[in-house]
This record gives sequence, C-alpha cells and structure tokens, in this order.
Amino acid sequence: MVNRRMFIAAMLALPAARMRSAFAAVDAAPMLQRAIDEAQRSGRIVMIPPGATPVSHLTISGDVRLIGAGRSSRLIALGPGPMLAIGRAENVAIENVAFDGAGASPGGEAGLVEARDVANLRLIDCAFEHAQGCGLKLERCGGRVERSSFRDLSQSALHSLDATGLTIADNDVDGCGANGLQIWRSAPAYDGAVVRDNRIGRIRADPGGDGPYGNAISVFRAGGVSAHGNVIRGAAFSAIRFNSSSDALIANNACFDAGETAIYVEFAYQGAVVSSNMVVGASTGISVTNFDQGGRLATVTGNVVRNLTRPPPQGGVNAGVGIHVEADTEVSGNAVDNAAFAGLMLGYGVGLSDVIATGNILSECGYGIAASVAPGAGAATIRDNRIVRARQGAIVGMEWDRVAAPDLVTEAGKYPRLTIVGNDVR
Repeated sequence: MVNRRMFIAAMLALPAARMRSAFAAVDAAPMLQRAIDEAQRSGRIVMIPPGATPVSHLTISGDVRLIGAGRSSRLIALGPGPMLAIGRAENVAIENVAFDGAGASPGGEAGLVEARDVANLRLIDCAFEHAQGCGLKLERCGGRVERSSFRDLSQSALHSLDATGLTIADNDVDGCGANGLQIWRSAPAYDGAVVRDNRIGRIRADPGGDGPYGNAISVFRAGGVSAHGNVIRGAAFSAIRFNSSSDALIANNACFDAGETAIYVEFAYQGAVVSSNMVVGASTGISVTNFDQGGRLATVTGNVVRNLTRPPPQGGVNAGVGIHVEADTEVSGNAVDNAAFAGLMLGYGVGLSDVIATGNILSECGYGIAASVAPGAGAATIRDNRIVRARQGAIVGMEWDRVAAPDLVTEAGKYPRLTIVGNDVR
C-alpha cells in the first residue's frame, strides 16, 4: 500500500488532468488539505485540477502557491463558514482558481475566502461567486488582488480591514448586495490602498440605511487611498464613497447611474483631490462636504458631470446638484450639464468657508450657482464661470433650502464675504 507521504508527493507531481481523477477517488477536502500542508513544508506548488471539487474549511498557515487550470478549477463550498482561511504567512499566491459558494456558504458576513496577517497575498485570475456572504475578507493584509471576478454575493465583493499595502486592480465585480470593494480601517489611519481599473456594476443596498451600503467603492477611515481608472455602473448609493478618509485621490473614474451621490467625500477628512472624472446620471454628481464634522481642504477640477436629475433614495429638497463643496476647496475647470437644482452648490447653511469657484462651464441647470448666504456662512469667490441657459437663475444666494437672493450679481453688496466677478451669463 502507498503510504500517505508517498501519495501526497505523487499528487504534487501529477499533471492537472490526472490529479482530478486522484481527487475523485477520495474525500477532496482532506486530501487537498494534506497537499497544502506538504507544500508549505516543501516549497512546492499545489496544482488544483479542473472540474468541481467540493471542499470545506481549508486552511493555509504558511507560504504556499496554489495554481488552477483556469476557472474550470472550481472549488465548491460545503457547509457554512469560510471555505479557505489563510493566516500569518509572508507569501501566499493563488492563481486561476474559482471559489463557488453554491448559493449558501459562508453565511452572514463571513467570506468565501478569508485572510489575516498575510504580508504578500496574491490572488490573480480567480473567481468568487454565488455566496450568502462576502467573496473575500482581508484583515491586516498586503499584496495584490488582480484580474479576478466577484459575482452574485449577498454582501460585499471584497472587504479589506487595516490593509498593509494592498492593490486591487483590473477586477470585475457584479451583483453584490451590500458594497462592491470596501477599504476600511478599525480607526482613522494611513492605509495607502490602490483601487484601480476595476469594472463594477449592480451594487445593491440590501442591509438598508442611508449610505453605509450600496457603494461600488467604499473607503472608511482609511487615509491615502487612491481610486482611479474604475468604470462603475448602477450603484444604489455612490459609485465612490470616501467617509472620514483623509488624503484621498479620486481621478479618471467613469461613474454611471448612481442612485444618490456619484462621488462622495464626506465627514472628517483632511485633503482630497477629485479630478478628471466622468459622472453621468445621479442625484448629486460630486459632493465634498461635512465641514461641520471637520471635512475640509480639497480640489475638484476637470470633471465632466451631467444628467443630475435622479431623486435620491432617502429624499431631499435639493436633489439634482452637479458639484457641492463646503470648505477650503477650489472648484475649477469643471463642466456640468443638466443639473435639476444647481450646477454648483457652494456651502449649505453655515457650512461654507473659503471656497473658490472659477472657470467652470454650467449649462442647462436649474440654477447655475447656488451659494450659501445664511447667517454665519463664510467666504467664497465666484469668478470667470460661464453659465448657459440657467432656467431659474444664474447665481443665487441660499439660506439653507430657501432662495434668499435671486440675483447675487446685483445683490452682492449685501454679502461682503462673497466675491463675484467676471462671470459670463448667457
């Protein structure tokens, strides 16, 4: 009889086609676990055979590399909980493997695959599909998730907590019930994750609420995160939402059909760059706000924003805003078209401080620019903007939700903290 060590060694050396028949004759999960354990000791590669292999509760606790034969190498989850848990390793690589939850596992907010404390985790050309839970949950991990697909998941596609140098690039995400890609931290701190060139669609907000869910890219308390080059369609709330996340870079994204605010930088952030994005279809195109919570210091430049006509999921008086900013922010070189309420909204109530709006083109909007003139509002400069066919007024003053100054150009003397010069109204 072949002993266990000889059998595992033979499995590690088998071509993928022959390895499939080896798995078919035994309980797949225990045999695959033994192959992983041996590979961790020997440094050899584990080959995952093509075809469906039922597994449950696999673990990786050291450096290892798993390679499938493409997404035909499909691991099917048996029972609840993560089908693969990875912990405390320096280098783990998984390539060309599909993880299939079979419509049930892992349950709750668990992940089909979970990893903790992995310095360099590489998941490349993999699939995470058909699960009541998250596709991939990472905690204190660095590395790369690339060219993978996340589909039909009741929670989020990928949830990273307290990352240590993570790149999420060129993935396909479709049909998730909570969020798409989550970059979160347990407390506000530098994170530095890069989220680029992903295609994300059909993100729901099944858990409810007014914005924690329903976001294609959700960044929470994570500083120094870059989101660029992503193509996003059909998020229930925001295409890109940075909450309490400083030093944000949001650039060159294409955002279509968002249910609320397409690009949102909110609450206690310090520093944001929002540039060269395309937004088509939303309630608000770009919002960089919450001065009352410490949100300040941003540039919003070179964006194209249009068709802001959608009523938000939670209602709202001023639905249909192109770009809304509040504090220590420059808004320049943007083009806004067809905003039902206002092309630019500068401040809200007392939430206005040192805003400059210059060189923007605002066409076919309700109001071209709506600036707060409420008692206690701060300073703003409105200069050299072109406003074309504003249906209700070119530049107006707002006291919260009420128009207090229908023509700020002629009434500017009443509001010495506003500077309004050189605007071209047609």
